[in-house]
Amino acid sequence: MVKFGTSGIRGRFGTEITASLAIQLGACLAEKGRIVVGRDTRTSGVLLENALVSGITAAGGEVVRIGIAPTPTLALAAKKFSATGVMITASHNPPDYNGFKLFNSLGEEIGSEEEKMIEEKLDRGVKIEAKWDAIGREIRDKAAIYEHIELVLGLVDAAAIRKKGPKVIVDCGNGAASIIMPYALRQAGCKVIAVNAEPSGFFARGLEPNEENLRQTSEMVKAVGADLGIAHDGDADRAVIIDENGELLGLDAQLAMMCGEILHEKKGLVVSTIEAGLCVKEAVEKAGGKLAITKVGSLWCAREMKKQKAVFAGEPCGEYIFSGGTPVPDGILSGLKFVELFCKKGKLGSLREKIKPYPMRRAKYAARDKEAAMRKIAPEIKKAFKGKVSDEDGIRTDFEDGWVLVRASGTEPIIRITAEAKSEEKLKEIFGKAEGIVRRLI
Repeated sequence: MVKFGTSGIRGRFGTEITASLAIQLGACLAEKGRIVVGRDTRTSGVLLENALVSGITAAGGEVVRIGIAPTPTLALAAKKFSATGVMITASHNPPDYNGFKLFNSLGEEIGSEEEKMIEEKLDRGVKIEAKWDAIGREIRDKAAIYEHIELVLGLVDAAAIRKKGPKVIVDCGNGAASIIMPYALRQAGCKVIAVNAEPSGFFARGLEPNEENLRQTSEMVKAVGADLGIAHDGDADRAVIIDENGELLGLDAQLAMMCGEILHEKKGLVVSTIEAGLCVKEAVEKAGGKLAITKVGSLWCAREMKKQKAVFAGEPCGEYIFSGGTPVPDGILSGLKFVELFCKKGKLGSLREKIKPYPMRRAKYAARDKEAAMRKIAPEIKKAFKGKVSDEDGIRTDFEDGWVLVRASGTEPIIRITAEAKSEEKLKEIFGKAEGIVRRLI
Protein backbone atom coordinates (compact mmCIF):
# COMPACT_ATOMS: atom_id res chain seq x y z
CA MET A 1 0.00 0.00 0.00
CA VAL A 2 1.49 3.33 -1.13
CA LYS A 3 1.51 6.08 1.50
CA PHE A 4 2.59 9.72 1.43
CA GLY A 5 4.64 10.91 4.40
CA THR A 6 5.51 14.48 5.41
CA SER A 7 7.63 14.80 2.28
CA GLY A 8 6.06 12.78 -0.52
CA ILE A 9 6.34 9.06 -1.15
CA ARG A 10 9.62 7.75 0.20
CA GLY A 11 11.24 4.42 1.02
CA ARG A 12 14.01 1.98 0.19
CA PHE A 13 14.67 1.45 -3.49
CA GLY A 14 13.82 -2.04 -4.70
CA THR A 15 11.26 -2.71 -1.97
CA GLU A 16 8.98 0.27 -1.25
CA ILE A 17 10.18 2.36 -4.22
CA THR A 18 10.28 0.41 -7.50
CA ALA A 19 10.20 0.92 -11.26
CA SER A 20 6.69 -0.59 -11.28
CA LEU A 21 5.53 2.04 -8.80
CA ALA A 22 7.12 4.78 -10.94
CA ILE A 23 5.29 3.58 -14.06
CA GLN A 24 1.97 3.42 -12.21
CA LEU A 25 2.50 6.87 -10.68
CA GLY A 26 3.35 8.30 -14.09
CA ALA A 27 0.19 6.86 -15.64
CA CYS A 28 -1.84 8.12 -12.69
CA LEU A 29 -0.52 11.68 -13.16
CA ALA A 30 -0.79 11.72 -16.95
CA GLU A 31 -4.37 12.95 -16.85
CA LYS A 32 -3.03 16.26 -15.54
CA GLY A 33 -1.48 16.85 -18.96
CA ARG A 34 2.02 18.29 -18.71
CA ILE A 35 4.40 16.95 -16.04
CA VAL A 36 7.82 18.43 -15.17
CA VAL A 37 10.27 15.80 -13.91
CA GLY A 38 13.58 16.30 -12.07
CA ARG A 39 15.81 14.15 -9.88
CA ASP A 40 18.70 14.23 -7.48
CA THR A 41 21.91 12.30 -8.09
CA ARG A 42 21.07 8.89 -6.56
CA THR A 43 22.05 5.93 -8.71
CA SER A 44 18.44 4.71 -8.70
CA GLY A 45 17.22 8.06 -10.01
CA VAL A 46 17.82 7.42 -13.72
CA LEU A 47 15.86 4.17 -13.65
CA LEU A 48 12.98 5.73 -11.73
CA GLU A 49 12.93 8.78 -13.99
CA ASN A 50 12.74 6.65 -17.14
CA ALA A 51 10.02 4.47 -15.62
CA LEU A 52 8.02 7.50 -14.52
CA VAL A 53 8.31 9.11 -17.95
CA SER A 54 7.28 5.84 -19.60
CA GLY A 55 4.15 5.72 -17.45
CA ILE A 56 3.27 9.33 -18.25
CA THR A 57 3.80 9.08 -22.01
CA ALA A 58 2.13 5.64 -22.25
CA ALA A 59 -0.98 7.24 -20.81
CA GLY A 60 -0.78 10.17 -23.23
CA GLY A 61 0.75 12.80 -20.98
CA GLU A 62 3.46 15.32 -21.87
CA VAL A 63 6.79 15.38 -20.02
CA VAL A 64 9.32 18.15 -19.50
CA ARG A 65 12.60 16.71 -18.23
CA ILE A 66 14.97 19.07 -16.41
CA GLY A 67 17.44 16.35 -15.36
CA ILE A 68 19.49 16.62 -12.16
CA ALA A 69 18.28 19.62 -10.17
CA PRO A 70 17.54 20.73 -6.61
CA THR A 71 13.95 20.36 -5.40
CA PRO A 72 13.37 24.16 -5.39
CA THR A 73 14.56 24.29 -9.03
CA LEU A 74 11.96 21.66 -9.94
CA ALA A 75 9.25 23.61 -8.10
CA LEU A 76 10.24 26.77 -9.98
CA ALA A 77 10.08 24.88 -13.30
CA ALA A 78 6.62 23.49 -12.48
CA LYS A 79 5.42 27.06 -11.95
CA LYS A 80 7.07 28.23 -15.18
CA PHE A 81 5.34 25.55 -17.26
CA SER A 82 2.06 25.70 -15.27
CA ALA A 83 2.47 21.96 -14.82
CA THR A 84 2.48 19.27 -12.17
CA GLY A 85 6.01 18.69 -10.87
CA VAL A 86 7.58 15.42 -9.77
CA MET A 87 10.92 15.45 -7.98
CA ILE A 88 12.61 12.06 -7.67
CA THR A 89 14.52 12.29 -4.40
CA ALA A 90 14.84 11.08 -0.84
CA SER A 91 16.40 14.36 0.29
CA HIS A 92 18.67 13.74 3.32
CA ASN A 93 17.87 10.01 3.65
CA PRO A 94 20.57 7.36 2.99
CA PRO A 95 21.53 6.48 -0.62
CA ASP A 96 19.43 3.28 -0.69
CA TYR A 97 16.30 5.42 -0.29
CA ASN A 98 14.45 7.25 -3.03
CA GLY A 99 11.00 8.66 -3.60
CA PHE A 100 8.65 11.08 -5.35
CA LYS A 101 7.72 14.56 -4.21
CA LEU A 102 4.82 16.20 -6.03
CA PHE A 103 4.07 19.86 -6.76
CA ASN A 104 1.15 21.71 -8.30
CA SER A 105 1.27 24.26 -11.13
CA LEU A 106 2.10 27.04 -8.64
CA GLY A 107 5.23 25.19 -7.52
CA GLU A 108 3.64 24.27 -4.17
CA GLU A 109 3.65 20.82 -2.58
CA ILE A 110 0.35 19.06 -3.21
CA GLY A 111 -2.05 18.78 -0.29
CA SER A 112 -3.30 15.79 1.68
CA GLU A 113 -6.58 15.52 -0.26
CA GLU A 114 -4.76 15.11 -3.56
CA GLU A 115 -2.28 12.73 -1.95
CA LYS A 116 -5.17 10.56 -0.76
CA MET A 117 -6.68 10.46 -4.24
CA ILE A 118 -3.36 9.36 -5.72
CA GLU A 119 -2.93 6.70 -3.01
CA GLU A 120 -6.36 5.28 -3.79
CA LYS A 121 -5.66 5.18 -7.54
CA LEU A 122 -2.34 3.44 -7.03
CA ASP A 123 -3.91 0.90 -4.67
CA ARG A 124 -6.55 0.06 -7.29
CA GLY A 125 -3.93 -0.11 -10.03
CA VAL A 126 -3.79 2.08 -13.12
CA LYS A 127 -4.56 0.39 -16.43
CA ILE A 128 -2.15 1.47 -19.17
CA GLU A 129 -3.17 1.00 -22.79
CA ALA A 130 -0.57 2.68 -24.94
CA LYS A 131 -1.55 3.15 -28.60
CA TRP A 132 1.02 4.04 -31.19
CA ASP A 133 -0.81 7.20 -32.26
CA ALA A 134 -1.65 8.43 -28.73
CA ILE A 135 1.69 8.22 -26.95
CA GLY A 136 2.61 11.42 -25.16
CA ARG A 137 5.68 13.44 -26.01
CA GLU A 138 8.63 14.62 -24.00
CA ILE A 139 10.83 17.68 -24.19
CA ARG A 140 13.98 18.66 -22.31
CA ASP A 141 14.43 22.01 -20.62
CA LYS A 142 18.02 23.09 -19.96
CA ALA A 143 17.20 26.54 -18.63
CA ALA A 144 15.85 25.58 -15.17
CA ILE A 145 19.18 25.84 -13.33
CA TYR A 146 20.03 29.22 -14.87
CA GLU A 147 16.58 30.60 -14.09
CA HIS A 148 16.92 29.48 -10.47
CA ILE A 149 20.32 31.17 -10.16
CA GLU A 150 18.86 34.37 -11.64
CA LEU A 151 16.00 34.29 -9.13
CA VAL A 152 18.15 33.81 -6.02
CA LEU A 153 20.75 36.40 -7.05
CA GLY A 154 17.90 38.90 -7.37
CA LEU A 155 16.88 38.23 -3.77
CA VAL A 156 20.23 38.96 -2.11
CA ASP A 157 22.39 42.09 -1.93
CA ALA A 158 24.76 41.03 -4.70
CA ALA A 159 26.60 44.37 -4.57
CA ALA A 160 27.48 43.86 -0.89
CA ILE A 161 28.67 40.33 -1.63
CA ARG A 162 30.82 41.41 -4.59
CA LYS A 163 32.34 44.23 -2.56
CA LYS A 164 33.35 41.87 0.27
CA GLY A 165 34.36 38.94 -1.95
CA PRO A 166 34.08 36.31 0.83
CA LYS A 167 35.88 32.98 0.74
CA VAL A 168 33.25 30.26 0.97
CA ILE A 169 33.52 26.49 1.16
CA VAL A 170 30.46 24.72 -0.19
CA ASP A 171 29.94 21.02 0.50
CA CYS A 172 27.39 19.78 -2.04
CA GLY A 173 27.37 16.23 -0.67
CA ASN A 174 27.73 14.95 -4.27
CA GLY A 175 24.04 15.77 -4.54
CA ALA A 176 21.93 18.08 -6.68
CA ALA A 177 23.62 21.21 -5.28
CA SER A 178 26.76 20.18 -7.21
CA ILE A 179 25.41 21.54 -10.48
CA ILE A 180 24.19 24.89 -9.17
CA MET A 181 25.58 26.13 -5.85
CA PRO A 182 29.28 26.62 -6.72
CA TYR A 183 28.22 28.57 -9.82
CA ALA A 184 25.64 30.68 -7.98
CA LEU A 185 28.23 31.63 -5.36
CA ARG A 186 30.81 32.55 -8.00
CA GLN A 187 28.28 34.66 -9.89
CA ALA A 188 27.48 36.42 -6.63
CA GLY A 189 31.15 37.37 -6.25
CA CYS A 190 32.43 34.76 -3.80
CA LYS A 191 35.79 33.00 -3.83
CA VAL A 192 34.54 29.41 -3.87
CA ILE A 193 36.08 26.14 -2.77
CA ALA A 194 33.68 23.35 -3.72
CA VAL A 195 33.96 19.94 -2.05
CA ASN A 196 31.94 16.78 -2.67
CA ALA A 197 30.71 18.47 -5.84
CA GLU A 198 30.71 15.51 -8.22
CA PRO A 199 27.07 14.59 -9.01
CA SER A 200 27.92 10.90 -9.28
CA GLY A 201 25.32 9.40 -6.96
CA PHE A 202 28.10 7.92 -4.81
CA PHE A 203 28.26 9.91 -1.61
CA ALA A 204 31.48 10.71 0.22
CA ARG A 205 29.59 11.53 3.41
CA GLY A 206 26.20 10.95 4.95
CA LEU A 207 23.55 12.97 3.12
CA GLU A 208 22.14 14.59 6.24
CA PRO A 209 24.28 17.70 6.81
CA ASN A 210 24.86 17.25 10.53
CA GLU A 211 27.88 17.65 12.79
CA GLU A 212 29.06 14.06 12.39
CA ASN A 213 28.85 14.06 8.59
CA LEU A 214 30.42 17.51 8.23
CA ARG A 215 33.45 16.98 10.47
CA GLN A 216 36.00 17.08 7.60
CA THR A 217 34.30 20.05 5.95
CA SER A 218 34.30 21.95 9.24
CA GLU A 219 38.02 21.31 9.65
CA MET A 220 38.62 22.51 6.10
CA VAL A 221 36.77 25.80 6.70
CA LYS A 222 39.13 26.61 9.55
CA ALA A 223 42.24 25.28 7.81
CA VAL A 224 41.89 27.41 4.67
CA GLY A 225 40.65 30.50 6.50
CA ALA A 226 37.25 30.52 4.86
CA ASP A 227 34.74 33.10 6.01
CA LEU A 228 32.01 30.47 6.20
CA GLY A 229 30.96 27.07 4.95
CA ILE A 230 27.67 25.90 3.44
CA ALA A 231 26.57 22.26 3.34
CA HIS A 232 23.60 20.72 1.53
CA ASP A 233 21.61 17.51 1.58
CA GLY A 234 20.81 15.31 -1.43
CA ASP A 235 18.26 17.59 -3.10
CA ALA A 236 19.54 20.94 -1.79
CA ASP A 237 16.32 22.03 -0.13
CA ARG A 238 18.26 22.59 3.08
CA ALA A 239 21.48 24.38 3.97
CA VAL A 240 23.55 24.06 7.13
CA ILE A 241 26.06 26.78 7.92
CA ILE A 242 29.58 26.52 9.35
CA ASP A 243 31.15 29.64 10.87
CA GLU A 244 34.70 30.96 10.41
CA ASN A 245 35.90 28.82 13.35
CA GLY A 246 34.80 25.61 11.67
CA GLU A 247 31.81 25.22 13.99
CA LEU A 248 28.24 24.58 12.92
CA LEU A 249 25.99 27.45 13.93
CA GLY A 250 23.51 24.92 15.30
CA LEU A 251 20.12 24.29 13.74
CA ASP A 252 18.07 26.39 16.16
CA ALA A 253 20.63 29.19 16.48
CA GLN A 254 20.97 29.30 12.68
CA LEU A 255 17.19 29.58 12.29
CA ALA A 256 17.02 32.24 15.02
CA MET A 257 19.73 34.27 13.26
CA MET A 258 17.88 34.18 9.95
CA CYS A 259 14.55 35.07 11.58
CA GLY A 260 16.18 38.09 13.17
CA GLU A 261 17.78 39.19 9.92
CA ILE A 262 14.57 38.84 7.88
CA LEU A 263 12.60 40.77 10.50
CA HIS A 264 15.27 43.47 10.52
CA GLU A 265 14.56 43.96 6.81
CA LYS A 266 10.77 43.71 7.10
CA LYS A 267 8.56 43.37 10.19
CA GLY A 268 5.82 40.76 10.15
CA LEU A 269 4.94 37.16 10.94
CA VAL A 270 7.42 34.28 10.89
CA VAL A 271 6.38 30.63 10.65
CA SER A 272 8.19 27.67 12.21
CA THR A 273 7.32 24.23 13.54
CA ILE A 274 6.61 22.49 16.80
CA GLU A 275 10.27 21.32 16.88
CA ALA A 276 11.77 24.83 16.98
CA GLY A 277 13.77 25.78 20.05
CA LEU A 278 13.01 28.55 22.54
CA CYS A 279 15.79 30.73 21.09
CA VAL A 280 13.81 31.00 17.83
CA LYS A 281 10.79 32.40 19.66
CA GLU A 282 12.97 34.79 21.62
CA ALA A 283 14.78 36.01 18.47
CA VAL A 284 11.48 36.70 16.70
CA GLU A 285 10.08 38.62 19.67
CA LYS A 286 13.32 40.59 20.10
CA ALA A 287 13.18 41.62 16.43
CA GLY A 288 9.60 42.83 16.81
CA GLY A 289 7.95 40.00 14.92
CA LYS A 290 5.33 37.38 15.68
CA LEU A 291 5.74 33.60 15.51
CA ALA A 292 3.21 31.07 14.19
CA ILE A 293 3.77 27.36 14.89
CA THR A 294 2.79 24.45 12.61
CA LYS A 295 3.22 20.71 12.43
CA VAL A 296 6.59 19.44 11.23
CA GLY A 297 6.97 19.55 7.45
CA SER A 298 7.66 22.15 4.80
CA LEU A 299 4.12 21.74 3.40
CA TRP A 300 2.62 23.06 6.64
CA CYS A 301 5.14 25.90 6.86
CA ALA A 302 4.45 26.94 3.26
CA ARG A 303 0.68 26.80 3.71
CA GLU A 304 0.75 28.90 6.87
CA MET A 305 3.17 31.35 5.28
CA LYS A 306 0.83 31.83 2.32
CA LYS A 307 -2.31 31.97 4.46
CA GLN A 308 -0.97 34.60 6.86
CA LYS A 309 1.25 36.41 4.35
CA ALA A 310 4.28 35.77 6.54
CA VAL A 311 7.67 37.25 5.67
CA PHE A 312 9.58 34.00 6.27
CA ALA A 313 9.16 30.36 7.23
CA GLY A 314 11.79 27.95 8.50
CA GLU A 315 12.29 24.60 10.14
CA PRO A 316 15.16 23.78 12.51
CA CYS A 317 16.68 21.37 9.98
CA GLY A 318 17.98 24.08 7.65
CA GLU A 319 14.87 24.29 5.42
CA TYR A 320 13.83 27.90 4.79
CA ILE A 321 11.17 29.52 2.59
CA PHE A 322 11.69 33.16 1.61
CA SER A 323 9.17 35.73 0.50
CA GLY A 324 9.60 36.29 -3.25
CA GLY A 325 11.44 33.00 -3.72
CA THR A 326 10.19 29.51 -4.47
CA PRO A 327 7.16 28.41 -2.39
CA VAL A 328 9.24 25.50 -1.05
CA PRO A 329 12.44 25.31 1.03
CA ASP A 330 15.40 26.57 -0.99
CA GLY A 331 18.87 25.61 0.22
CA ILE A 332 20.52 27.60 -2.57
CA LEU A 333 18.91 30.87 -1.52
CA SER A 334 19.43 30.00 2.16
CA GLY A 335 23.17 29.61 1.66
CA LEU A 336 23.42 32.89 -0.23
CA LYS A 337 21.41 34.65 2.47
CA PHE A 338 24.01 33.65 5.06
CA VAL A 339 26.78 34.86 2.74
CA GLU A 340 24.90 38.17 2.53
CA LEU A 341 24.55 38.23 6.33
CA PHE A 342 28.32 37.80 6.73
CA CYS A 343 29.06 40.51 4.19
CA LYS A 344 26.72 43.03 5.83
CA LYS A 345 27.02 42.17 9.54
CA GLY A 346 30.38 40.45 10.03
CA LYS A 347 31.63 37.10 11.30
CA LEU A 348 28.88 34.55 11.85
CA GLY A 349 30.55 33.13 14.95
CA SER A 350 30.30 36.53 16.61
CA LEU A 351 26.70 36.97 15.50
CA ARG A 352 25.81 33.59 16.94
CA GLU A 353 27.03 34.70 20.36
CA LYS A 354 24.06 37.09 20.48
CA ILE A 355 21.70 34.10 20.33
CA LYS A 356 20.97 32.50 23.69
CA PRO A 357 20.54 28.76 23.13
CA TYR A 358 19.22 26.48 25.84
CA PRO A 359 20.31 22.89 26.46
CA MET A 360 18.64 20.72 23.82
CA ARG A 361 18.86 17.17 22.62
CA ARG A 362 17.49 15.46 19.52
CA ALA A 363 17.66 11.71 18.94
CA LYS A 364 16.03 9.08 16.75
CA TYR A 365 15.22 5.40 17.31
CA ALA A 366 14.52 2.73 14.69
CA ALA A 367 10.92 1.49 14.72
CA ARG A 368 9.76 -1.19 12.29
CA ASP A 369 6.16 0.00 12.63
CA LYS A 370 6.37 3.62 13.77
CA GLU A 371 2.59 4.20 13.79
CA ALA A 372 1.95 1.17 16.00
CA ALA A 373 4.81 2.22 18.26
CA MET A 374 3.36 5.72 18.67
CA ARG A 375 -0.03 4.30 19.62
CA LYS A 376 1.66 2.63 22.58
CA ILE A 377 4.06 5.48 23.37
CA ALA A 378 1.58 8.38 23.34
CA PRO A 379 -0.51 7.39 26.40
CA GLU A 380 2.64 6.55 28.37
CA ILE A 381 4.15 9.97 27.63
CA LYS A 382 0.91 11.65 28.73
CA LYS A 383 1.03 9.74 32.03
CA ALA A 384 4.73 10.37 32.63
CA PHE A 385 4.78 14.16 32.23
CA LYS A 386 2.69 16.86 33.85
CA GLY A 387 2.32 19.96 31.75
CA LYS A 388 0.51 21.45 28.77
CA VAL A 389 -0.03 18.64 26.24
CA SER A 390 -0.41 18.97 22.47
CA ASP A 391 -1.08 15.96 20.24
CA GLU A 392 -1.35 17.81 16.92
CA ASP A 393 1.93 16.26 15.73
CA GLY A 394 3.15 13.47 17.99
CA ILE A 395 2.99 14.24 21.71
CA ARG A 396 4.51 17.45 23.02
CA THR A 397 4.47 18.45 26.70
CA ASP A 398 5.46 21.96 27.78
CA PHE A 399 6.64 22.87 31.27
CA GLU A 400 7.67 26.18 32.82
CA ASP A 401 11.33 25.38 32.25
CA GLY A 402 11.31 23.16 29.17
CA TRP A 403 9.45 20.85 26.79
CA VAL A 404 9.64 17.40 25.23
CA LEU A 405 8.28 16.14 21.90
CA VAL A 406 7.96 12.52 20.78
CA ARG A 407 6.79 11.88 17.23
CA ALA A 408 7.04 9.42 14.38
CA SER A 409 9.20 10.61 11.48
CA GLY A 410 7.29 11.34 8.30
CA THR A 411 10.17 10.19 6.09
CA GLU A 412 11.87 7.26 7.86
CA PRO A 413 10.89 4.25 10.02
CA ILE A 414 11.98 5.97 13.22
CA ILE A 415 10.66 7.66 16.35
CA ARG A 416 12.16 11.06 17.17
CA ILE A 417 12.61 12.66 20.58
CA THR A 418 13.31 16.37 20.93
CA ALA A 419 13.73 17.93 24.35
CA GLU A 420 14.83 21.36 25.56
CA ALA A 421 15.19 22.82 29.03
CA LYS A 422 16.60 25.88 30.75
CA SER A 423 19.11 23.74 32.64
CA GLU A 424 21.18 20.67 31.81
CA GLU A 425 19.77 18.94 34.88
CA LYS A 426 16.18 19.41 33.73
CA LEU A 427 17.05 18.33 30.18
CA LYS A 428 18.67 15.15 31.45
CA GLU A 429 15.59 14.39 33.53
CA ILE A 430 12.92 14.88 30.84
CA PHE A 431 14.93 13.35 28.01
CA GLY A 432 15.86 10.31 30.07
CA LYS A 433 12.24 9.70 31.03
CA ALA A 434 11.03 10.01 27.41
CA GLU A 435 13.84 7.84 26.08
CA GLY A 436 13.07 5.12 28.60
CA ILE A 437 9.46 4.95 27.39
CA VAL A 438 10.41 4.95 23.70
CA ARG A 439 13.08 2.26 24.06
CA ARG A 440 10.69 0.04 26.01
CA LEU A 441 7.81 0.31 23.55
CA ILE A 442 9.34 0.44 20.04
